[in-house]
Amino acid sequence: MLSLRTSRQAGLAALFLALGAGFAGVAAAPGASAADADTLTQGRQLFTDWGCGSCHVLKDAGGAGHVGPALDGDANLSKTFVANRILNGQGAMPGFAGAMTDEEIAVLAEYVVEAAQK
Repeated sequence: MLSLRTSRQAGLAALFLALGAGFAGVAAAPGASAADADTLTQGRQLFTDWGCGSCHVLKDAGGAGHVGPALDGDANLSKTFVANRILNGQGAMPGFAGAMTDEEIAVLAEYVVEAAQK
């Protein structure tokens, strides 16, 4: 029997694939941008609305917090890692499972990875 967490992670994987962004090692189509402008706009809004910038530095969204790690320039971030951290939290970061929808988590994770690598 699948746990709720495993089921949610599988749902997030399906959402990333539906967004065309790739997930868990599945790459976007060659020549396609990793995230479309609408997804990035939605992700930036989620980052702002959920107060992520109060803890994390992310220049694209105006985040200037110093509680959590700075996200700018972190080439090691993956959508899988970021979505898992948003879903489950760790340390001082709370998990947002149950507070955010799977789609919101997927969009926010995609945005964070794209914005951090600018």
